[in-house]
Amino acid sequence: MSQQTFKVDGLHCQSCVRVVSGALTALPSVSTVEVDLGTDGPSTVRVEAEAELSLEQVRAALEEEGEFSVVG
Repeated sequence: MSQQTFKVDGLHCQSCVRVVSGALTALPSVSTVEVDLGTDGPSTVRVEAEAELSLEQVRAALEEEGEFSVVG
């Protein structure tokens, strides 16, 4: 099991958290997504998956869902 942390811009509310969690959970091998909503900057998104995800996989999943962007 691999746990990764990403910083994501564009999350403003619990609805955004649900959208991002759903998009990442839909990726193959992802079992858990936790989001700490950032009030003054990027939110912290922790992903647990069977295999490590590439930054491109995460960006592509979020790109389809709205104005979310992975920072760094």
